[in-house]
Amino acid sequence: MKTTFIKTICFGTLLASMAACDILDVDPLDTYTEEDVFSDVSLLKSYVHRNYNLPQTGWDHTALRYSCDESINNFNWNNSYQVLEGSVTPDQLGNLDIWEAYYENIKNCNIFFEHMEYVNKVDQPEQNYLIGETTFFRALYYMELVNRYGGVPMITKSYQLDDTAEALNVKRASYEECVDSIVTWFDRAANYLPEEYASDADFGRVTKVAALAMKSRMLLYAASPWWGVRTYEEAADAAEEVIELCGGLGVNNLDPDYQGLFLNPESPEIIFQRLYNQEYGHYFDAENSPNGWHGYSATCVTQEMVDSYEKRGGVMPDTQWYDDKTTTTANPWEDRDPRFYASIVCDGQSFRDGEAEFYVNEDGTTGGKDSEYGTDNWNYSETHYTIRKFMDEALINLWSEKAYHPWIYCRLAEIYLNYAEAKYFCGDEVTARQYVNFVRERARNMAEDPTNMLPDVTESGDALLKKIQQERKVELAFEEHRYFDVRRWKIAEDTQVGQFHGIKITKKADGTKTYTISNVGNPRKFISPNHYLAPIPNYERRKNSALEQNPGYSDL
Repeated sequence: MKTTFIKTICFGTLLASMAACDILDVDPLDTYTEEDVFSDVSLLKSYVHRNYNLPQTGWDHTALRYSCDESINNFNWNNSYQVLEGSVTPDQLGNLDIWEAYYENIKNCNIFFEHMEYVNKVDQPEQNYLIGETTFFRALYYMELVNRYGGVPMITKSYQLDDTAEALNVKRASYEECVDSIVTWFDRAANYLPEEYASDADFGRVTKVAALAMKSRMLLYAASPWWGVRTYEEAADAAEEVIELCGGLGVNNLDPDYQGLFLNPESPEIIFQRLYNQEYGHYFDAENSPNGWHGYSATCVTQEMVDSYEKRGGVMPDTQWYDDKTTTTANPWEDRDPRFYASIVCDGQSFRDGEAEFYVNEDGTTGGKDSEYGTDNWNYSETHYTIRKFMDEALINLWSEKAYHPWIYCRLAEIYLNYAEAKYFCGDEVTARQYVNFVRERARNMAEDPTNMLPDVTESGDALLKKIQQERKVELAFEEHRYFDVRRWKIAEDTQVGQFHGIKITKKADGTKTYTISNVGNPRKFISPNHYLAPIPNYERRKNSALEQNPGYSDL
């Protein structure tokens, strides 16, 4: 005991002397102060560039294709069924809740702008690029918030502890006020950003074109019937500016390879994307391939989406069999829009290293490898369709090889369709038809025999608007647009109600097959106007009583 005590005293004396000499007064090696981050250019760039990994993508389990008429999620990831069945509440938002995460992202952008004394020391042009990128992402986060919730608090500062009272009493700005700020920020970002970067090392960074493209989307949404706070002339001008920068007006500059562009980060059609690599990849292919390939069949494409792809001659598929549930021997997918085969896996289609087999044999107890009696049958698709769009079919070992193709937030085809829609409402139907037909032309040329495939749109008036909306549904399928489109067009009470359908394929002993429409899942429910907006989360309103709830949702 005596020895230990002496040793303890000696060690304590040593510590005291070291403290007196400030030897231990050093910063931890595993953390950074704000000054460390903002005074070091490399750390400052890392701080800004983390934003590229933060916005949600279609690879996430929160993907919005699960919450509209495109598909059903096989496992109710993030409670997406709540959105489909109209049971979202302020305490249970399903896969719509981005409030907390996006305001955290916005706070970090605001912190950047509060340290301009450091940013201003960065050499040009990098200084402008960093300012432009942060401005862009703050606008993007707010755009995603207002698309879901309507008007939100517009916070442009980071709150400190002594700001608590102010922070907990911030009111929502109007939707129009939010849009005004978002459009201003996208314009400001465009002024700081280059049309393209000189160095290959900067590939994938946002550009002037990306900022203007997002502005185009925001203005189109704000001009649409649900909101109507901006004009279609503004939306058309914004889209036109992007088109001018992407090859010019009146010329079809879309990538001819519709299926391949989603795997090619260097596609000239891509305007804004999130990049991946083999180390930091994703499991979209594994989660969404059919069960016969040991996938999860996560995206069960609905029959309603399947029958959105027209047949040769511009004829829409006959949906009479939805009502009478009769059985047919005719192949229901024959001679479709080529984008169908690039976007959806159906029975008998070549896929990866084999053929999709969603059929059940006539005995009712056996079936193809992708059926409820096949490989890993607990993961079969209830609709007997799965998604093909975005798939890298060169991947065979799906769970040991990560996919690393990009998520595309915006591409030129969207801008063409933005332009067509805006021009239609401006009364310029000639230009509207021209740009819809540019999109159809690319798809038509994918067909082995393009004769009478996807003929040019010639309609006018209401029929032309329906064609524009239909083209947008098909061209941009599963790209996180449909959920918002049906709401801003005020047609969700038509498209988001009733029964979802799939298909049952029966294979007979002689090898022939029959097809029958089947009900899938619970009926959808959409209450207008409640479900046009997501509710403000109660976890936030409990902290800030100044936040008014959206119409139709219960108060605290």
